[in-house]
Amino acid sequence: MVALREVRGYGGLISRGHVNADGTALDIFFRSFFGQASAYFVVVSLIYLGIWRFGRAWFARFRIPTKRKADAKQIRSEVGHTLATLAVGTVNATVILLLYREGHTALSTDAAAWTWPWVLLQIVGLVVFNDAWFYAVHRLLHQKWVFQHVHAVHHRSIDVNPFTSYSFHFAEALLIGGWSIPVMMFVPMYLPAFGVVQAIGLLNNVMSHLGYELLPGWILRVPGLRWMNSATFHSLHHTRFNGNYGLFFRFWDRMLGTEVPGYEAAFLARGERAEG
Repeated sequence: MVALREVRGYGGLISRGHVNADGTALDIFFRSFFGQASAYFVVVSLIYLGIWRFGRAWFARFRIPTKRKADAKQIRSEVGHTLATLAVGTVNATVILLLYREGHTALSTDAAAWTWPWVLLQIVGLVVFNDAWFYAVHRLLHQKWVFQHVHAVHHRSIDVNPFTSYSFHFAEALLIGGWSIPVMMFVPMYLPAFGVVQAIGLLNNVMSHLGYELLPGWILRVPGLRWMNSATFHSLHHTRFNGNYGLFFRFWDRMLGTEVPGYEAAFLARGERAEG
């Protein structure tokens, strides 16, 4: 069974050096889906209640202004599409676990076989690769036909909030997570490191769709930190519809000329208030 101290990348199916891949594919799917959905909605609901509801007055100075305001109808739609996204992610997780069980992946759960520097390198490498993949897929999703039939679901949310984070068309969810199975099959990796990257991705996605800029303005003066994504960066993407395609970082948009003009000024308008 799964140990108590889990890495929640696969909805609690990956623990510290152990994998619970017992049972049929359906057993694994439903355990994973319940775990992922429960963890996701607990985290997102707590953040939403803490900032958007009970903390609304205190956090008002950090609010990113938009012309259209999120309402209950928007959030209900986001919850429904999020469930579809989580189901797609669970299918990926189930396939990977079944492949792992049959010895068809390059994954390892033997902690003794990996040093911490190697595990850290794997995590950083996966984050950078995931960002490059997301940027490329995101550009594809903004091609006219694909946008109209797939990505428009996500862009119905103009005033983004934590529930927007995984509100995708199921085909978009397939494209965004399409890298995971090939990588798990051919790249030697410590399996819980992948769970850590999934957790980082979740937190980054919620931060990007928070609707409030909590990062201070001074990070733009720090060489490494200035290339991070931010809530302002992604909110501009939802209000302008094009540009700011990156997931974790800004550098793909900077190098390829797709950063929304005026981003830093918009960020400082929020960031200066965050510092004050």
